[in-house]
Amino acid sequence: MPAGRVITYGGLAKLINRPKAHRAVGSAMNKNPFAPEVPCHRVVKSNGELGGFADDLSIKIKRLQKEGVLVKNGKIIDFKKISV
Repeated sequence: MPAGRVITYGGLAKLINRPKAHRAVGSAMNKNPFAPEVPCHRVVKSNGELGGFADDLSIKIKRLQKEGVLVKNGKIIDFKKISV
């Protein structure tokens, strides 16, 4: 996922041909030892909410904002425009 774009947990599950595995994707993102090189901060809920983050959620927000993603009240602004 390129900087400034996001994908949902379900969308990522579909990319790996496991469309029902959105919970497993969330669990894997939570345990990602390679962040931020493997950008788990770009994976969000299907309604544009940020979802969880293994570290402090404010770190996920800062990383997204650094990439130009606008976040307000735990939700991505213009979610449909920047999601894949």
